[in-house]
Amino acid sequence: MTLRRSRGFTLIELLVVIAIIGVLIALLLPAVQQAREAARRIQCTNNLKQLALAGHNYHDQNGKFPTAMYLHPVFGPTDGTAWSNASWIVQQLPQMEQQALYNAVNFSMFMGTNISGGWRWNPRYAFGDPNSTVRLTILNSLICPSDTSPNLDNTNADDLIGLTAAGTSYVGNMGDNCLACAGGLNDRLGVVVQCADLNLPCRLPQLGHARLTDPQINNGSPAGSGIYWAWGPDVGMNMITDGSANTFMIGEQIRKVTNWNAWVQANQAVGSTAVPLNYKLLPPTTGNWTRQISFRSEHAGGANFAFCDGTVKFIKSTINFNVYQALSTRAAGEIVSADAY
Repeated sequence: MTLRRSRGFTLIELLVVIAIIGVLIALLLPAVQQAREAARRIQCTNNLKQLALAGHNYHDQNGKFPTAMYLHPVFGPTDGTAWSNASWIVQQLPQMEQQALYNAVNFSMFMGTNISGGWRWNPRYAFGDPNSTVRLTILNSLICPSDTSPNLDNTNADDLIGLTAAGTSYVGNMGDNCLACAGGLNDRLGVVVQCADLNLPCRLPQLGHARLTDPQINNGSPAGSGIYWAWGPDVGMNMITDGSANTFMIGEQIRKVTNWNAWVQANQAVGSTAVPLNYKLLPPTTGNWTRQISFRSEHAGGANFAFCDGTVKFIKSTINFNVYQALSTRAAGEIVSADAY
């Protein structure tokens, strides 16, 4: 009886099989990555939706959207008024189902302890660091799954210099207020200028901070052109005359590209449309606030924005700059059609 030996794979056949498997993996990997990014975008959209709904619940109870309590170190009040630098996010914590965290906030004290520089920051507002627990709390609802930044960092600004704080991927819409251009004392409120920094238009006052001759106790609703800014916004739905469906409420930022990213701090939880969407500063400089207090994301091709009617839309990076700025103002009278973005 003759035994037949089984024939094995030759080396060439094995290499061909490996090559085919490699090609299949290469074809499948982008599809898998796209599916994962799609899931991350859906989660990001949901996060923004919940933040917007919390803002509307706050509005229903108080007749306006949350304010912010930034004490400007140069233009702020000198009468001893208690300030905490608390952001609009801090104000709406109860509507975000974070009542216990809200109860832990000391609103008569700063969020940090750095009061250097000879600014109008009284040491009594920073004594003992009473808001450290709140400042270090990571809220997953404030983090975009596509944002690869660390959840905690110690590269913060203002009174948080040198301190560790939890960041936010979502910042309030300041409007088209200038970042790099300050203007003069007589052309500060609502005037649009051509800023030489990027040769693009922006609206005064810079950062929504009214200047010395304006009311200092409450910076007030005329200062910023959007919904939220650092110093005393007081915006209600009745003031959004451009239409709630045509006005940004909240947008995305990438935490690691800017020192202004702490969710608790009023000057670090806002963004301006004075620079284009997803603007990249080269070389990267996290301390350049004149370019970085703006909107960007790690989603391909654009970023998510919550509008004042509660909807969330994906805005492409290629959006016309004038349309982009028009969507950030609440009452400038621009007409923006739905097919323009």
